Amino acid sequence: MSPVPDLAAMQLLLRQGRWPACLSLGLLLVALLLLGTEPGLAMIGAGLLLASAAVGLAQAYHAWRVGLDASLLQLLRDEGLQGEAAAHRIDQLLHDSGLRRRPSDAEPRGWDLRWAGMRRLLLRQYLLTGVQVVLVVLAVLWPQT
Repeated sequence: MSPVPDLAAMQLLLRQGRWPACLSLGLLLVALLLLGTEPGLAMIGAGLLLASAAVGLAQAYHAWRVGLDASLLQLLRDEGLQGEAAAHRIDQLLHDSGLRRRPSDAEPRGWDLRWAGMRRLLLRQYLLTGVQVVLVVLAVLWPQT
């Protein structure tokens, strides 16, 4: 079993996913409003807005996963669990809720792999929000017909 990073620091970092989640939700609303209310929208502009909406939905999934990880870390802190006991507790919760396919008695992953996965989700969330910003700006700036 790999060494356990500071759960509080991990949770605080994952909580930084709230900002891009709110921004992305606002951009999704803007894209849908522009699609519904702009009669002279160019075909490429409409396509950019639809792509922005799709990216916004992907970002929402990542935001949900990041939020779930942060909540699980908070639960571990509340229960005072560390190390292998904490890893088993997370695996058991995920298995019981249907989010983990491997059997609950399987060997838990190490904390280094878990932490890398959590960071990867957060980085993807930020990246998807950036792509969404670019798509909405391009759609708004695209010449109208």
